[in-house]
Amino acid sequence: MMRTNLSVLLVCLFSIWSVTSEVVASEADVNQKWCTQVNGITEFRTKDGTFVDCYTNEYAVEAEYDYNWKEAVGQSLHYAESTGKKAGILFIKRAVSKKNYLAQMKRVIEEFDLPIEIFTTEE
Repeated sequence: MMRTNLSVLLVCLFSIWSVTSEVVASEADVNQKWCTQVNGITEFRTKDGTFVDCYTNEYAVEAEYDYNWKEAVGQSLHYAESTGKKAGILFIKRAVSKKNYLAQMKRVIEEFDLPIEIFTTEE
């Protein structure tokens, strides 16, 4: 019985790890493709030792899936301050999203007059 439980636990953990690593890789892949299209540099290191997802002539862009938009707001502002570029967010819309995360993010950016440019792409 103990061996069966351990086997089930290992299968569950592997499944979770596989799904999680696939999501992270997909975000990186989406960013890489988009950043190349806009002639940007991926993983640009800032003076603070942080990494901008896509660094262009004009913007320091944080790429993030739609459900993580709140994190993207803060990171994009940090990258802008750290690089002297304008803040940008690459908003990655997932096909499975049921909420309008883009509207939520735009509402906050507008309410507080945040200097953030939003770029959108599909997953």
